Amino acid sequence: MIVESNQIFNLMDTNGRRSDVLNALKIYLEILEELKEVYPTESWGTYPDSLSQFLFYEKALEKSKDVFKIHSNYDNFISELGDDYQTFIDRDGQWIENNIAKFAKVLDEAIEKRARHYTSNLVKMGFTDSNRSITEAGYSYLRGSVIRDDLEEILPLDNVNIVLLRQLSKLKIFSSSREGKRQYYSPFILALVLLLDEKTIEEHTFEIIVQGLSPYSSDEVKEAIRSNSIGVDELEASIRDLDISIPDELIGKIDIEYDVFKSIFKGSKSNDSTSKTYYDFFCALKNFRDNITEETYADLINCLDRENSNTIYKAFGYGKAVFAAGNRGSRYDLERFIEKNADHPLLTSEDYVGEFYAAYVRSKWIDGIKEYSDTTTRLLSATGLFKFKNLPELSYKEILSLIFDVDQLRENIFGEMTDEEYACYEEADNFYFGKSVSLVEIFNYSHDDISTITGKIENFLGVGAATDVKKFLNNQKNSDFIAHINDKYPKEKIMEILPMFSDRKKDNRIKKEVNDAATVPTIYEYIIAIAWYYISNKEFDLYNSLNLTLNADFEPVIHAGGGDGDIVIHYEEIIVMLEVTLMNKQAQKRGEWEPVLRHSLNLKVANEPKETITLFIADELDYNTINIWRAVASVSLESTNTHTKVDGVVIMPFTNNEVLAFLKNSVYYKDIVKAVKDSFAKVPQITDVKWHEEVISSLIN
Repeated sequence: MIVESNQIFNLMDTNGRRSDVLNALKIYLEILEELKEVYPTESWGTYPDSLSQFLFYEKALEKSKDVFKIHSNYDNFISELGDDYQTFIDRDGQWIENNIAKFAKVLDEAIEKRARHYTSNLVKMGFTDSNRSITEAGYSYLRGSVIRDDLEEILPLDNVNIVLLRQLSKLKIFSSSREGKRQYYSPFILALVLLLDEKTIEEHTFEIIVQGLSPYSSDEVKEAIRSNSIGVDELEASIRDLDISIPDELIGKIDIEYDVFKSIFKGSKSNDSTSKTYYDFFCALKNFRDNITEETYADLINCLDRENSNTIYKAFGYGKAVFAAGNRGSRYDLERFIEKNADHPLLTSEDYVGEFYAAYVRSKWIDGIKEYSDTTTRLLSATGLFKFKNLPELSYKEILSLIFDVDQLRENIFGEMTDEEYACYEEADNFYFGKSVSLVEIFNYSHDDISTITGKIENFLGVGAATDVKKFLNNQKNSDFIAHINDKYPKEKIMEILPMFSDRKKDNRIKKEVNDAATVPTIYEYIIAIAWYYISNKEFDLYNSLNLTLNADFEPVIHAGGGDGDIVIHYEEIIVMLEVTLMNKQAQKRGEWEPVLRHSLNLKVANEPKETITLFIADELDYNTINIWRAVASVSLESTNTHTKVDGVVIMPFTNNEVLAFLKNSVYYKDIVKAVKDSFAKVPQITDVKWHEEVISSLIN
């Protein structure tokens, strides 16, 4: 990724940015894969040369209806096309000649441009190349499939965690080319170094340092980081102290006309209302500085008390109050205000206009860092190593300190490449960043290095082999996970959250209660698993029953995929699979029948002779779905993995409210299983498996 000087790097474009980062990346990869299958010769481009960007945007709207709720430009475009939609898709030459001028602007700026923005996030992560062809790393993420090296095998992380860990380890932020060379900055390596150090660090400081450094950081700062001769507070201060160049229009000025002001002081969306808010603050503050009276102070406070005052705080106060002035409704009197802000540069600087501009630029700089750091911290957390529940910290810190040499890591935070080396890293065919490369390869560990590291870990844990290390760490993770569940999600909390899923207006509240980085269907799967944990009196391995990727704080972020069921529980006497959906009754027919049946058949075959049953859990149930599940128990079917004949597959549907009732009434899982088995035992088997052949034979022969 290349950034310009004073540009903050970001891992998700602000156009179309969403909280469910991992889900978005997976959806966008799925769309690109689907488009490649249907349109194999279509290259990434704009209409009429290519349909790819238009079709991508259409599918993004379809697959993310809860995210992209408003798309009036697209709706108007489709409405205007009317009956010509298919002609447009067919790229009829005469139609293009007659209509392209009319549609070109909205098509490019409101539709295709969004597709370019959304997919740029895949490029930034190395999941596609610039032409949006999926890379090795992209397929690893999409499939949730990796071949682990010896060190990755030790870590108790799932495959999605590993893919993200690999890509962030390779991530470099590059400068523009100068004399055939590019400087680079590795934010993940810095983040790792910050938390491997013994000192604690505040989250806001961590975010500002990781997001605020760049390949353009001064040589003095780079050397201080390499030599570990600068503290985090000093480093944060150096990032905040942005070098400011005052625009010519403001140099030496004591006042600013509004027309000049609004061309310089702009909001994120560059609208006049934001500039007007800034200008009102500028004028109120200037009047107060020029003539400190009760009246001018009241005007200044009124300006700070407006409904849109948060825009002033973000633009001039680093997201906080610009002045120490008490709270809204109980403001300081004039005398106390002057006392509390005696040294404030906006009140004391002789160059008011210059200081006002400097405050604006620095505050917006920090605001941008905070805004972009949100995605960065979500991705760091999704590696399974970075925890942000309290202060930022590392999971398995002692183990990671044996895997990584902090001094060597410091040497690799900043560096330099030639233009040719950069091209091989990020741009050339089969570029390095897009490859599925393991941690051992990324950090250039030799076989001897690996032996030394694993030996140190075994000694530290007091175990005899690498397999014992993995088992030890998995047990530790399982124990920590259960402690998290007991603390944050007691039975009463689950009973409080479950009814919310019946009202989609409560989706935001659900995400706030659990994790706003996950989709509501993913959260539902997580909550149902915990509910069943309590229904089972905690008698199964909850962590290893989930098919979810969790972040380092044990919250769900994405369904792990891999073709298995949602929740597979291995009891001593039976295997119970929970298939969970929030699809409505109509959607269940086309979206759940095939995968639920396929998972159930494959599970039964894979675990013979152990008994298996599937419980299908939804907020509401379709009548046909209920009876289809009953009917399949009577017929002979075939697994899709091995094409083995399967008889008596059991799929029992329950509603969300019924699961809630099980919790409220302390219904034990064995009683549920017994009731289901007793009922399905009454289903008569259809033994005439040759009926189809007999019908055909009677008609043809």
